[in-house]
Amino acid sequence: MITRRKDYSKQAPSKNASKIYIVCEGAETEKNYFGFFEGLSSNLELIVIPPEEGTDPLKLMELARRELLDETRTHTLDFMQNDKVWFAIDTDTWEEEGKIQPLRDFCADQNGHISDKYDEVKPYPAWSVAQSNPCFEIWLYYHLYDTVPDIEDIKKHPSVKAFVNHCIAGGFDYQKDPARLKDAIENAEKVFSRKDNGNPELFSTEQYLLGKEIYGFVKPELQKLRNKLG
Repeated sequence: MITRRKDYSKQAPSKNASKIYIVCEGAETEKNYFGFFEGLSSNLELIVIPPEEGTDPLKLMELARRELLDETRTHTLDFMQNDKVWFAIDTDTWEEEGKIQPLRDFCADQNGHISDKYDEVKPYPAWSVAQSNPCFEIWLYYHLYDTVPDIEDIKKHPSVKAFVNHCIAGGFDYQKDPARLKDAIENAEKVFSRKDNGNPELFSTEQYLLGKEIYGFVKPELQKLRNKLG
């Protein structure tokens, strides 16, 4: 559990706050990262939904269905308030196993039926996928670096996570480094590319798209925090 930073006061979400639900593979890393932004804006409520019975995209899809769509759901989506759902997933072996495209199709199907269920709501991308190749840690890397990592350097380490921790002295600091969100968005977008099948190329991440969503709400407070980092 990360100790809450003392350089800002947590703001309770307002009655009309938009919600961003993040259904993710990691039970700790993603939760710690996105937890940094909780309470930075009263106009945004971030809810992280960690995995329960498995981390592959199909299991996360079923988790989202139970938590957000079923009659026994735990959470409520309000499309009038522009609520959104993001799946933060790794490429891992899921692409080879054909488990990513069904998740993307599921999101497209949900988006296509919003106006069917709510006549007064115009269609918008309420359901989205943020895929990182090979894993979420490559997104953390772009908080401090603006170039694609060298694959030979990565091979010197047991994992991409270990490589990122090596690159960042002391490892990624979840209490301060997420304040570099604007840098990460710019760095990741600059080097981003897709394969012919639409999935991110190696060392590319769609997390910058989710980052833009969050940044739009927390920009003023985040700029103050970022200035303290120098």
